[in-house]
Amino acid sequence: MNGAAQDERPPAPVTAVIPTFNRARDLERALGHLARQSAGAMRAVVVDNSSTDGTGDMVRALMPAWGGRLRYVLHDPAGPAAARNSGLAMVETPFVLFVDSDVDLAEDWVERALAHFRDEPRLGAAGGYILYAFDPGRVNAYGGDLGRMGLAWDVDEGRALDPAQGPAERIWINCSAMIARADAVREVGGFDEAFFYGYEDSDIGWRLNLQGRLVAVYPDLRARHNVDGDPGSVDDALLFHYCKNRLRSMIKNASAARLPAMLAAYAAYTAADVLARPPRAPKLRALGWNLSRLGETLALRRAVQARRVVADAVVFGRGERRWLPPTPLGGRRRRSAALQPRPGADEGR
Repeated sequence: MNGAAQDERPPAPVTAVIPTFNRARDLERALGHLARQSAGAMRAVVVDNSSTDGTGDMVRALMPAWGGRLRYVLHDPAGPAAARNSGLAMVETPFVLFVDSDVDLAEDWVERALAHFRDEPRLGAAGGYILYAFDPGRVNAYGGDLGRMGLAWDVDEGRALDPAQGPAERIWINCSAMIARADAVREVGGFDEAFFYGYEDSDIGWRLNLQGRLVAVYPDLRARHNVDGDPGSVDDALLFHYCKNRLRSMIKNASAARLPAMLAAYAAYTAADVLARPPRAPKLRALGWNLSRLGETLALRRAVQARRVVADAVVFGRGERRWLPPTPLGGRRRRSAALQPRPGADEGR
């Protein structure tokens, strides 16, 4: 796009917010897909968590072709939740598209998504199929579910794409590609910036549901996620964030009637997990972190519960009502660890 003529199409009512860190090549490709969206001339905000791979220079080189619609923010490395909030603060359009820098959207993705919002006034956030770029017949996520102990997982992760699958209400949507009404995201307080990594999307989805906003996935919204076929293991730092974030989310969002049972189940699960499986230190540090920030979390809880209009039974009824994910992580970052790229799977993309 560098040096290309400016886009003269009418503006789309959507701003993409893209958190990134050291993904200049992926980001350039993702911006190309956004620039070609059939909905009209997109706006985009790139929030860079202090990349060292020339990301800033690459984005600045693209800016002339975007005609003032592409903005770049250099951000301290505070994780995707804080980056998304920084981008959201700059959004002036009625819709915000949260999309990761390694995700390629089909070029009619935004146009189709806006049609769903026109058809369903209650819709607060929407997503669709996120497919593995190395194997587009496999699902990375079709929305997200939440267990009765606060554990979250991507629906249909690793399964074959089902062409007959229809739209569905969800508890949350993977923010690799989620479009939302900007006012709805602001009304629930945006993303929790204490969630440096993990659970920030399930947390905000839960809160959107509690405020009566419909969260749904549609099969005609398809995106490709450029991730490695081998996701690698969860290190101590990630494990700490997973454990602390899911407990904080539960304390904030669960109803007064449901919270005691959820906490009891979570405590039993965590005790068994600490005793049975190392590493133990990150799990104990996560508990300590939550105890040290309990006053802050309870203040957030009061704000969430004051805005609640939907019962937890309704929210959790949008999932499968499981206690645990259908497939355990097994110490991996994703459940698709066995998948490997097929020869030629990326051709024509």
